[in-house]
Amino acid sequence: MGPTTGTIYRAARLVLAAAVLAGCSGAPRTAQERTVEDHERGYRFVLPPGWKMFGYEARSSSGSLLSIDVHSLVGADSKFVAALPQSVVPQLEAWTLYYFNIVGEPVTGKSTLGGAPAFEIAYPVRIRAVDPPSKVEYWVVRSGVLLYLLRATYPAAQADLDARAVRDLLASWTFIEATAPGAKPIGATPPPRS
Repeated sequence: MGPTTGTIYRAARLVLAAAVLAGCSGAPRTAQERTVEDHERGYRFVLPPGWKMFGYEARSSSGSLLSIDVHSLVGADSKFVAALPQSVVPQLEAWTLYYFNIVGEPVTGKSTLGGAPAFEIAYPVRIRAVDPPSKVEYWVVRSGVLLYLLRATYPAAQADLDARAVRDLLASWTFIEATAPGAKPIGATPPPRS
């Protein structure tokens, strides 16, 4: 005589519980296990501990988000390309205004990303007038015929802590040869609201 329905259910519950416990183990993942490599879009980096990738977005457990947009400059307006990174700033502001209220003047600076010069711009923002302030940060960098636009958004209470984690991620960034069929042409309009 074979196993009873009750025995099968108990065994299934035990297997499920073991899987849940294994997934919840406190062992931190190594840097190698947290490495994200995208040959199509041409980059590699190490996620901060506790962060996860969802598509082209790195997310912290506290709700901070780093989005990675890659655009092809092939066929782009030559004046636009020659004026980079300043030529993309109006688009960054429009994208920010699509989701947030800008509550002050942006702060700009220069840095490097993967050894390439990068332009930084940070906007002080609020979602609603009654919300505490936070910030949205962008990094604009060109590598070959690709334009990388990285955007970090933070919940107000996490801006300082998670900004350090984002800086660590950016410090680990390496450009690799991109196959780039998925790079989208740079557009002049903000992305659709998700």
